[in-house]
Amino acid sequence: MPECRRSGAEKLSPAERALRPLNFRICGKSVATRAYLGYNFDIMKKTASLLILVIVISALAFTLAACNNATTQGQLVDAWKEGRPYEKYTYVVDDSASEGTEGTYVSEIFYHAAYNGDENSPYYNPYKVTVGDTTIEQREGYLIRSTLNATLDGTAYVYVTECYFSLTDGANYLLPTATFRSETVNDTEALRMNGTYSGNTLSYTLVVNGGEAKTGSVGLGSVFYDNNEFHQSLRGVSTFGTSFSFSFSTAVINATEQTSASLTLSVSGTENIEGLAFPSVGQDENGAEISSETTSVECYRASLSRATTVSGASQSLYYSVRPVYAAISDDRTETLLSTYDNGWWELPHVLVRIVEPYNDADGNAQSVTYTLSGISLI
Repeated sequence: MPECRRSGAEKLSPAERALRPLNFRICGKSVATRAYLGYNFDIMKKTASLLILVIVISALAFTLAACNNATTQGQLVDAWKEGRPYEKYTYVVDDSASEGTEGTYVSEIFYHAAYNGDENSPYYNPYKVTVGDTTIEQREGYLIRSTLNATLDGTAYVYVTECYFSLTDGANYLLPTATFRSETVNDTEALRMNGTYSGNTLSYTLVVNGGEAKTGSVGLGSVFYDNNEFHQSLRGVSTFGTSFSFSFSTAVINATEQTSASLTLSVSGTENIEGLAFPSVGQDENGAEISSETTSVECYRASLSRATTVSGASQSLYYSVRPVYAAISDDRTETLLSTYDNGWWELPHVLVRIVEPYNDADGNAQSVTYTLSGISLI
C-alpha cells in the first residue's frame, strides 16, 4: 500500500512589470512579475506578472494567520493538520503574448517543530529556521518557499520568496514571523528584501541593485497577510463557498513602493478545470475506480483586487472545491493522486490556477496564467 498517514481513514520596462509579485500592474507585458505570485504592485511588465501572482498567494496565507483577525481568523483551519512534513506544487507559466510557455513556478511547504534548546526537555529541538538572511527561534509552524524561473525575450529571471508562519501564538493563528524575497535577472541580484513581524508591524531591510540597504517598517490592519505566503494560507479557510468574500491588508515592499495595501478576495462561482498535466485515479458513474493520464478538478473561482486610486485588473485564483488526496508510493519514488476520498492524505482547497490579465505596450488585452502541473509529498 502507498504510504499515507491520514488519521481516521516609477516607469518600468515591460520585463520589470512582468516580474513584480503581487503587483496589480497598470500596463505592460508581465510574465516574470506575474510568476512571483505575490501582490507586487507594478514592478516589471513581463516578468513582474508571474512574480506578482506568486507573491499574492504567499501574502494571503500570512494575512489569514495574523493576530486579531476576527472573522477571518475564526474561519481558518490547519490545512496541514494531518502531519505531512512536506508538500510541493509545481505550475507552468504561460504568457498569452508569447508562444509556448515561459517557465515554472514552484511552491513548497515545510513543517518545522518548535525550537527548544533545553536538552532535558522531551520536546528538545536545537534546529532553528532560516528565512532568507534571518534565523529565528521558531514556534511550531511552516515555511513556505516559492521559486519562479522564467525566460522572457532572452532574459532569465529567478524570483525566490520565503515566509515562516506559526500555527498558534496565544490566541492568534497562522501568524507570520519572517519573510524574504530575492529577484535575480541574468544571474545578477536586482532586489533583496528581509523582514520580520512584531504584532501587525513588518520591519524590513531592502537592497536594490546592490545599493545601500534601506530599512523601514510598515503597519498593517487587524486582518493582514504576508505578501509571500497568503496564497497557501487561504487554503485553510473553512467557510469557502460560492459567496465567500473578505478584505485584508498586506505589506508591499519593492524597489518603488514600501507601503500597506488593501486587498479583497471574492468567490463568484465554480469552474471545472480539465486536462491538468498529471495522472490521478477517480471514480466512474458506478463508483468503480478509474485511472487517467490527466486530471480534472472542480474549483472555486475567486478574484483578488487591490483598492488603489488607479485600479489594476483583478487576478483570478482557482481553488479546488473538494480535496485532492495523495500518498507516497511503496518504493517512495512518486506521489500518487486521487480525486476521490480513498483514505489517502487530504490536501484541501488546492490552488489549481492563477490568471492575471494585463494590457501590453500596444494596449492589447493579455494574461499570464499559472497552471498546476504536479503535486509531490517527497
